[in-house]
Amino acid sequence: MATGSVNAKSQKIHARVSHEIIANVELAKNEGESTSQFVVTALQGEIKRRQKEKSKPDESKG
Repeated sequence: MATGSVNAKSQKIHARVSHEIIANVELAKNEGESTSQFVVTALQGEIKRRQKEKSKPDESKG
């Protein structure tokens, strides 16, 4: 049984989020989707977007 914020499969994170963003999350979630599932999917998408952005050649030079 997990006793803290970290176990073998995952880690809890805590963040304060404005009421406006939380309301929009609730509107955007798919039916049956938990807030945790939404947040994890959003984080995965943002990580991929940033990795892709970093791998692009610098277009400002040239």
